[in-house]
Amino acid sequence: MIIKIFWQPECPKCPQAKELGEELKKEGHNVEFHNVKEVDGLSESLFYDVLSTPSVVVIEDGKKKTGWYGEVPEIKNIKDLL
Repeated sequence: MIIKIFWQPECPKCPQAKELGEELKKEGHNVEFHNVKEVDGLSESLFYDVLSTPSVVVIEDGKKKTGWYGEVPEIKNIKDLL
């Protein structure tokens, strides 16, 4: 499973989402960070229908399993899926 975190520099909630991602990464989970202000991050966000930041998308077998858009989920909610 891959956890994709979409963020941008001006976003007030994005630092919290990035901290969540770092915590999951420390626990050994596969976490990717995508800055939607960069070309690669923007194209990745469009592929997963991300229209707001922060957004957290869980990918399983190459397909979106679930996501939180414009909010930071509780770490427990993500771990329940893993």
